[in-house]
Amino acid sequence: MIDEFFKSAELAERYKLEQSEGLNKINRIIAWPMVALLSYLTFVSDPASFPLLRWEMFPGRIAAIGVAVIVGIISFLPQMKRHGFIVSFFVFLGAGFMMSYMTAVTNNHPSDLIAWIFVNVIFCGIYPLPILYAFTVVLITDAVYLIVYFSSGFLADVDFQQVMVNINSASFVTLLLKIGIQRIRKREFYFRTGLQRANTEIAALNEQLQDENLRLTHELQIAQHIQSIVLPRKIDYRNFSDLDIACQMIPATEVGGDYYDTITFEEGGIISMGDVTDHGLHSGLIMMMVHTALRALSSIEKEDIRQIYAVINKLLYDFRLKTEDHRIMSLIIIKYLGEGKLVLTGQHESLFIFRKDGRIEDISSLEYGMYAGLDNTVDRYLDVLPFSLESGDVLVLYTDGVTEAVNVNNEFFGGEGIISAVTPLLGSSAEKLKDAIIESCSRHIDNQKIYDDISVMVLRKK
Repeated sequence: MIDEFFKSAELAERYKLEQSEGLNKINRIIAWPMVALLSYLTFVSDPASFPLLRWEMFPGRIAAIGVAVIVGIISFLPQMKRHGFIVSFFVFLGAGFMMSYMTAVTNNHPSDLIAWIFVNVIFCGIYPLPILYAFTVVLITDAVYLIVYFSSGFLADVDFQQVMVNINSASFVTLLLKIGIQRIRKREFYFRTGLQRANTEIAALNEQLQDENLRLTHELQIAQHIQSIVLPRKIDYRNFSDLDIACQMIPATEVGGDYYDTITFEEGGIISMGDVTDHGLHSGLIMMMVHTALRALSSIEKEDIRQIYAVINKLLYDFRLKTEDHRIMSLIIIKYLGEGKLVLTGQHESLFIFRKDGRIEDISSLEYGMYAGLDNTVDRYLDVLPFSLESGDVLVLYTDGVTEAVNVNNEFFGGEGIISAVTPLLGSSAEKLKDAIIESCSRHIDNQKIYDDISVMVLRKK
């Protein structure tokens, strides 16, 4: 695509137009100073310096002055900006005609010859005039010199031969130099134009990315808001009359993959916690799918939590195959039967039970289920564990973002961090115990990056 851009007729036309407009500006600048200088030489300097040749030099001077006046006028016309090459051709022709004419009529005066060479070097080598135009002027001025020289009665002597050698050597050498200069100018134009095009495309892409970032930020804010809505509010888990419950999630990104919920029935309810692999928007979507499914299934199949788990597993397994995604979910479902009696199924992090007498029970869920979404069916893996809470006992549920939080020394917060945070405040409310765990984990992390969502749920039997 870049090669097509550099080879395009449009770009070649742009190059010609730019060169033409540049020449037109140069013509506009040099025309009137050229008129003033030549007028001074013609009417003041020539009568004093060359009184015998004044009138012989006069036609060449007047021709150059006339060309300069015409160029000075037409270069200001808007329609001439596309014809800078033609105008510059006549500028060169006027100056070359004058110098070749004067060199001829003065019988090869050294000052006129040097001036002629100087004019040809400037216009052939430096002036951005196309090489064909410059070459044409060199031939014309050579012809003018020959006609005027021989018509003046001068002979083809050694001086004549030296003039022809010197002027044409200088002209053709600078014409060769012009070929290289024109290639450099063209490459510079192409690269500059390509850079401008690239900058324009980058600016457009940058604007597009900014718009896309704003859109994605808005979508993430919506997803974050939806997630904050689906997570249980304090009023939801206060419906457990004999349980004091506190929950909190700190997502690692805008949208977390951690999940917890509390659903109350007349005779009890369901308490659940899970963690989708990874974090971010996709994990948050799976988390919200599980939330919706568990809420719907709890109202239909609230007696058998294994059946609820099996349906959710099938839902996540089919979704994983459909999306060709790697994400699965650790999930534990606890049914509260009332009067401190509970049963659980599923596989998640260990549960900590802090007994009011100071004992601490670490209950592993590995034997009561498997990760949701990993296999098509999980019935053979599911089992139920009954346990109970006495008055003053505390149950702590958490995700691996808590225990695997690392400090500057790459040390895990671990289960020991949870125990250390809860033990001194065992008689306190669930809210204070939850805050103690979160604050202790935050102090452990300090200024380190949070790599995973952090979620904590504390249940205290009233």
